[in-house]
Amino acid sequence: MPSTPGIACRLLLAAGLAALVTNPCHAQRELIIVSPHWEGIQYEFGRAFAEHYRQRTGQSVQVRWRDLGGTSQIEKALDATYQATPATSGIDVFFGGGIDPYESQKTKGQLHPYKLPDTLLAAIPPAIGGFVIVDPDYAFYGAALSSFGILENRRVTRLVGLPAVETWEDLGHPDLDGWVSSADPRKSGSVHMIYEIILQAYGWDKGWQVIHRMSGNVKSFLQSSSAPTKEVSVGDAAYAVSIDINGMTQQAFIGKEDVRFSIPRGVSVINPDGIAILKGAPNLDVAQAFLDFVMGPEGQALWMRPTGTPGGAVRFGISRMGILPRDYEGDLSQLLVPLNPFAIDYPFRYNTPVGSRRWGVVNSLIGMGVIDVHTHLRRAWAAIHRAPPARRPALLAEFDRPLASEAEALELAAVWRSDKIRARRLENEWMRRSVQRYQALARQAALPPDN
Repeated sequence: MPSTPGIACRLLLAAGLAALVTNPCHAQRELIIVSPHWEGIQYEFGRAFAEHYRQRTGQSVQVRWRDLGGTSQIEKALDATYQATPATSGIDVFFGGGIDPYESQKTKGQLHPYKLPDTLLAAIPPAIGGFVIVDPDYAFYGAALSSFGILENRRVTRLVGLPAVETWEDLGHPDLDGWVSSADPRKSGSVHMIYEIILQAYGWDKGWQVIHRMSGNVKSFLQSSSAPTKEVSVGDAAYAVSIDINGMTQQAFIGKEDVRFSIPRGVSVINPDGIAILKGAPNLDVAQAFLDFVMGPEGQALWMRPTGTPGGAVRFGISRMGILPRDYEGDLSQLLVPLNPFAIDYPFRYNTPVGSRRWGVVNSLIGMGVIDVHTHLRRAWAAIHRAPPARRPALLAEFDRPLASEAEALELAAVWRSDKIRARRLENEWMRRSVQRYQALARQAALPPDN
């Protein structure tokens, strides 16, 4: 049987994370970034930084982007790599994917702290809405701000006569059966964030009710964060849960009169999107220069300014909110996202340490209790709404019930980090229990009315 280090090394090589062997000259002119960001962001930041670096140093720099999938896949690959080669991952910068993964990587000792120049730090607020923008130990930063909401195809909702949706809870209306789209939160950090927001905004038990009922209306869980908004844009779904950049991209392309992205009031957040230097970065000085660029005025303008305007992108309008309050002092209509996140009253404070700690457990609870048993869940959901009205409250109470309490989920977080075998056993048990529960609910719902 292959040894654990051998397996990890093969994973490292397969993921493209092997440490690079370069001469000093080349090391100064290369930057290796791992990121879940889409190609438009990669192109614009790679292009702009290369020009900035050339003007500042007189040297050219080649920016290499490592594609390892979504945020969750990136974290798994980094963890496996550092287990095999603790000194370095062969990668310089981790860029994008929310803020929880950066808390996790910091806890594991896999980030290289770097304090930005004081002139930059003076312009950056330390936090927003309970989220860290500047880590107290300078291990990571929030490079941009994201909101999370619902994309609606207004043509479809008008044509079919679907109920209006204003909040996450509204997505569980039984008349939306088959009209809701979501990605798998195990494959996308931004989608995972939406589910964690629901759990924190509504509370654990009510949050699972919202997730279970919404999932009853989801046709199938897709593999990338952008796929649900594309389904909505072509009319295959009426509503999609989405990070702002995906929703606003479709809104800008199709037109707000037909496709609208909205942020649920009182039950959503503005979340920083992280950036950090990885431990053992092979091109440390270039990585530091990249962080200076991204967190400074030039990098921040790329997120916010329309294509072709001074400081804006060249080819791809990015439609993100920056982290410098002074950028919102002028006419907001000139920005791609005409919203000042620093002027919003946040009704609840997201708990970043809790969200980061239970990340893997929540993914498993959703995976085993919803996604991997989705056929059974959908059958139970449909059967409950065909059942006699007097019987539905009891059936729904059982349908809504979480597989584990909030206290249990937090306790199990340590197991998910340290005992993979036990974690897999619990996942199998959760799946078995979920199948049994949904099958039993479908049978009970189909019983004839009491005489």
